[in-house]
Amino acid sequence: MSVDLIVVHTTVLDKNGKFVSGLKKENFKIFEDGVAQNVTSFSQEDVPISMGIIIDTSGSMRNKIDLVNKAALAFIRASNPEDQVFLVGFNDQVELLEDYTSDIDTITDALDNTIVTGGTALYDAIYLGVQKAQNGIKPKKAIVVITDGEDRDSYYKLDELVAKVQESDVQIYCVGFLNPVPEKGLFGHWSKSVPEKAHDALLRISDETGGKAYYPQKIVEIGTIVAEIAHELRNQYSIGYYSTNTAKDGTYRKIRVSLDPTLAASDHVRYRRGYFAGKTPTE
Repeated sequence: MSVDLIVVHTTVLDKNGKFVSGLKKENFKIFEDGVAQNVTSFSQEDVPISMGIIIDTSGSMRNKIDLVNKAALAFIRASNPEDQVFLVGFNDQVELLEDYTSDIDTITDALDNTIVTGGTALYDAIYLGVQKAQNGIKPKKAIVVITDGEDRDSYYKLDELVAKVQESDVQIYCVGFLNPVPEKGLFGHWSKSVPEKAHDALLRISDETGGKAYYPQKIVEIGTIVAEIAHELRNQYSIGYYSTNTAKDGTYRKIRVSLDPTLAASDHVRYRRGYFAGKTPTE
C-alpha cells in the first residue's frame, strides 16, 4: 500500500513578527495526533506556487477596487516569477476572470475589466478558489482573498467550506475590510454581531491552513499587507514526513509543529492544522 508524503509549509516569526531564517531540520518536531513523526524532507526554498487571487467585486467595493487591483498586481510582481496565477471575482456570483498565467499583462487586462456590482458569495468564491488552486501544477498552493463584507449569497455554508479547506493543502490568506466589531452590551455575550461573525469566519478559514487573516482599518494598508504575504510565501520552511499511521481510513489527522524551546522560546510557528488521510476504495 502506498504511503503519501505529508508536506507542512511552516512560517516561523520572532516576537517582533519578523521571519526567522536559518533554522535546521533538527530544530523542528512534528506530531500527528500526538504521535511524534520522523521528518524525512526539509527545506527553506522559494518554490513556485499555484496561486489564486480572489477579489470581492460586490457593490460595496466600488470605492476600494482601484487600490485593490493595484495591490493585486504589486503582489504578483513581488512573488516568484515562476508562479502560476489565476484570478477570481465574486459578488453574488463567482467568476473565473483569468485562468492560470504568468503574464502580468493578461492579469492587468482582467482587473481593468472588473465590474463592481451585486452581493457577496464569499464562501462559494473561497471554495472554488481552493478547488482551482489544488489542481494547479506547482508544488505549493495558496490563495489570497480580499473582501469587505460578510457572506450573504453563498450556496456553501461555513462548516462545509472549512471541511473543504481541511482536505486541501492550500494556504489561505484573508484581507477583510470589515465594519468595526461593536462594543458588547449587557446581553452581548449571548450572540455575535454581523461584523464579529465575519471576523471569526475569516480567522477560522485562514487558521486551518497555516495562512493568516488581516483586518486593515484603511484601504491604503493593503499594499503593505500583500507585500508581507508575498514575502512570507517565499520564506517558509517545508517539512515533510511519512505518517506512522498507515491506515487509509479517510480520517482527519491533527498536526502539531513545535520548535526546540531552548532555541526560540518566544517564536511563533504557523502551519496547517491537519489533513484527511486518503481512503482505500471499497469494492
